[in-house]
Amino acid sequence: MSTETAPRTKRTRTTNVGLEIDYLCLCGRRFTTERGMKIHRTKMGCLSMSSQQTLENQSQVPNHSAKEIQADNRDDVPRHPSSDKRHKINFPPASSGKQWEDLDSKIVLKIDSLLGKSTLEHKLATLGDIVYQTCLDTFGVKQHQVKCPPQRSRRQLEMDTLRKQKRKLKKQLRAASSEETNGLLIIWRQLKARHSALSRAESARKKRSQKRKNQERFIRDPFQFARQLFQQPKSGTLTVEREVLETHLKKTYSDPTREIPLEESTGLLWPAAPGIKFDTKSPSSQEVIAVVNKARAESAQGPNGVPYLLYKRCPNVLKKLHKILRSAWKNIKISKEWMTAEGCTSPKSKIREE
Repeated sequence: MSTETAPRTKRTRTTNVGLEIDYLCLCGRRFTTERGMKIHRTKMGCLSMSSQQTLENQSQVPNHSAKEIQADNRDDVPRHPSSDKRHKINFPPASSGKQWEDLDSKIVLKIDSLLGKSTLEHKLATLGDIVYQTCLDTFGVKQHQVKCPPQRSRRQLEMDTLRKQKRKLKKQLRAASSEETNGLLIIWRQLKARHSALSRAESARKKRSQKRKNQERFIRDPFQFARQLFQQPKSGTLTVEREVLETHLKKTYSDPTREIPLEESTGLLWPAAPGIKFDTKSPSSQEVIAVVNKARAESAQGPNGVPYLLYKRCPNVLKKLHKILRSAWKNIKISKEWMTAEGCTSPKSKIREE
């Protein structure tokens, strides 16, 4: 009696807008399937590298359960890979009204054509992908500016020349005769005096430049300047074992007696009954606009790669977002992407185990 096994199909993760997703290993290699990445990790020993990263599996409180820090690899969760951060888009300046208007209409047309009759869960999961891909196709990826090395001044070039001449004279002094030594010493003292004068002038210039930069930093952000002034140096990578880290998180953020009701305390004053009924209505468009306008345009982008600047300059896209959020509020629908958390450890000292 022979048993036949069904052939395994190749699973390639794609978003609902046609974006192909690859899997990134800890060593940097990319794979098109999750199975290929797991086989590579087992053979090459990349799993041992995971102890250097802080991965938080689950919280220990059942009512506040959080999913794994990394994005789920299930097929029913359409999301972009969290292991690979999305590139920043080369958006036009905020004053380019015509470009922002064209982008606004283009995104709205794309949303209407792709999400017209889809479900609410599908809209919540793929809205960010549609907006990001449309912006990426329109403006492209923002290129990092390569800083040119600062050009040396005439004083610095003269100091380099004097330094070379002094070294050359020292070599000549070692091989010179007694008649030539006195003349070479006079020349060397002249070069040294000139080099010392230039060095004092260059040091004074650097102090003035540093003082001016510190004044500008203090005027721009006094709190940030003071914090960096007294902040202790931090560096390194967390090398603590995963079990020790999870034990610490469980001890810090869980309460085993949280389900036990507290006893009544004598002398406890009860507050008066609320006089205004709690507002359970969905957020209005004015409230959403106020939150977006209050946010900084230069704030860091989220996991979907869409910054606040886009919603500030594209009011029709913001209306589409508000409409979807209002539907999710009324239907008590929470997207699975909102249930995923990412943790990032920051060292408090140079001792990496702390």
